[in-house]
Amino acid sequence: MKKKYYVVISNDDGIQSDGLKAVHEALKPIADVIISAPDIQRSGASHSISCINPIKVRNIHYNGSRAHAVSGTPADCAKLALLSLARRKPDLLISGINHGPNIAQFILYSGTVGAAAEAAILGIPAIAFSIDSYEPKDFVFAVKYIRQIALKVLKGKIKIKKHTMLNINFPDRKEGDIKGVKILPKGLNEYAEKYVKKIGKKGQDSYYWHILGKKIKRKKQLTDADGVEAGYITITPLYFDLNDADAIIKLKQKDFII
Repeated sequence: MKKKYYVVISNDDGIQSDGLKAVHEALKPIADVIISAPDIQRSGASHSISCINPIKVRNIHYNGSRAHAVSGTPADCAKLALLSLARRKPDLLISGINHGPNIAQFILYSGTVGAAAEAAILGIPAIAFSIDSYEPKDFVFAVKYIRQIALKVLKGKIKIKKHTMLNINFPDRKEGDIKGVKILPKGLNEYAEKYVKKIGKKGQDSYYWHILGKKIKRKKQLTDADGVEAGYITITPLYFDLNDADAIIKLKQKDFII
């Protein structure tokens, strides 16, 4: 039987990801679902799209739902689903659950966020979900929470402003140990980073590993990184109008004549 709501699911960890399966489990009872996800791991793809090579799409069986394994980036997957693969205009796009947090500066690199951002830009309500573990033990609580939030959005009880998405991160804790929910801004530069140089065989071709350091301690307002670390589910609205309105006004007062 056709359900009232129509939802697109995507991610950046690939179509075989356990996090994607968890989102599908959450949404299948409440909506018609179409899955459009990368055919391989695409973490760190940010909001990149395929401009040179064609995008290959392979239809697969996915527990009763339409599913497409896509050779492109997460943003490709979202754009392709919304503009071509979907049978009608979706009511919502959900990206995730990402294995690993998408907080602070790492939001900019996240393919999970990139897929949701593409939907937001196209005017579709969108949510990205991530969990603060690269090897999550289970998604039982996340499934319940995603279904709850999705229903509130679909029924209009939570309204997501046009061109805005919600970035939601779960702490890596059991349900009884989660302290609650906090609405927090994105941190800007919350973690130290460095590259470690390695030398290849016979001294040829040096290469570098990206290493994430400890959280930088600062006295300022709480951010998404602080909330997840303290055991809260964090919700951060992200608005995709990159204009700096204040700077536009101020620069108009300057002399740029050449």
